[in-house]
Amino acid sequence: MLKVDGLTVRAGAVELVHDVSFAIAPGERVGLIGESGSGKSLTALSLMGLLPEGVTASGQARLGDHDLVGVPESRLKSLRGRELSMVFQEPMTALNPLMRIGAQVAEVMTLHGSSRRQARERSAELLERVRLPEPAQLARAYPHQLSGGQRQRVMLAIALANSPGLLICDEPTTALDVTVQKQMLDLIAEVAPALLFITHDLAVVASMCERVLVMYGGRVVESGPLREVFTRPRHRYTQGLLAASRLTPRGTRLPTIAGSVPPAGGFPGGCVFRNRCPHATPACETTPALTGDGHAYACWHPAD
Repeated sequence: MLKVDGLTVRAGAVELVHDVSFAIAPGERVGLIGESGSGKSLTALSLMGLLPEGVTASGQARLGDHDLVGVPESRLKSLRGRELSMVFQEPMTALNPLMRIGAQVAEVMTLHGSSRRQARERSAELLERVRLPEPAQLARAYPHQLSGGQRQRVMLAIALANSPGLLICDEPTTALDVTVQKQMLDLIAEVAPALLFITHDLAVVASMCERVLVMYGGRVVESGPLREVFTRPRHRYTQGLLAASRLTPRGTRLPTIAGSVPPAGGFPGGCVFRNRCPHATPACETTPALTGDGHAYACWHPAD
């Protein structure tokens, strides 16, 4: 369904995402993980054609028969919301505060050719499908009158309005409490077609996805079946992420990754993780290739 090859994102001379390649099969759920600043959201925004001004993407990305990179904005507008959709982390940045909820759900359908009557009827069905209480009443409400969990369900209804083949979720449950988060994740798992799920929460990925991509410094440093990557990580960065997410006995120091994510343009040459890696050697000054059949990793000193 989706094939990305050599995707690179730049802001002027600064490279933010480097040579990212992956594929998502029809119906497949893929997790994209890594610390903030690793390039996850920029990868998703480049696929949607929603990069900030001054930031450009190159390489190839195809959704079925459609190119997503290097095509006119008019072409991307015809694809967004119809062939692929995105649920953002903060719904209030995506919802129009001056429009009623039902009108916003219907709008994305009328933009793609549905009549107003069809869109109005379909919007009521969608609000019910995402399990909003009293959907007919909520359709007449404004975004500020809904809770955070309800607004996220509205965003999901909008994303599913035209039955897209691919759904991209970028930290869709970060701001929700645990109970609402679980309900939202169950709902996404139930209704999503093919899924690219972006998060820093490894437990969420483990419950949602079949395959995982690990990003750091704008590069995919490890990828493969979720069970294999999570139980047998090869890249030292993946190993550190998993160690920091595990429960530790009371009184035991929580494992952490040394240092912090550098700012854009501040990652070292060679292996982008070498300035934080306790296993780094002079060999790491040369960039390792992403190698492996099925379970791939880019590390000169992989974990056993």
